[in-house]
Amino acid sequence: MKYGQIFTYTIELPSKEAYLKQFVDPFAETIAKVKGLVYKIWMADFQSQYSSFYLWETKEDMDNFMNSPMIGEVAKLPFLKDLKIVTIPVVTEASVITRGV
Repeated sequence: MKYGQIFTYTIELPSKEAYLKQFVDPFAETIAKVKGLVYKIWMADFQSQYSSFYLWETKEDMDNFMNSPMIGEVAKLPFLKDLKIVTIPVVTEASVITRGV
């Protein structure tokens, strides 16, 4: 069964360029190689709304990522605030209809 995660957070950086350099560049390539990750979507209006959506092949893959040292690193970033994570199993039968999986 696939799992989805929605991360919402605040970023205290001055620009899109700073966001890309300090938040995306250090982590994106490593995240892309994580076992079981179908995809990660990065979302931002660069003012107050920042989110990420992860789709995982299995709960085990998701749990392994969440317990990895990288998550601890990200959680300690001084400009990352108010992190909230929602984890929900994917309803495959419905998601297939809307090209979600």
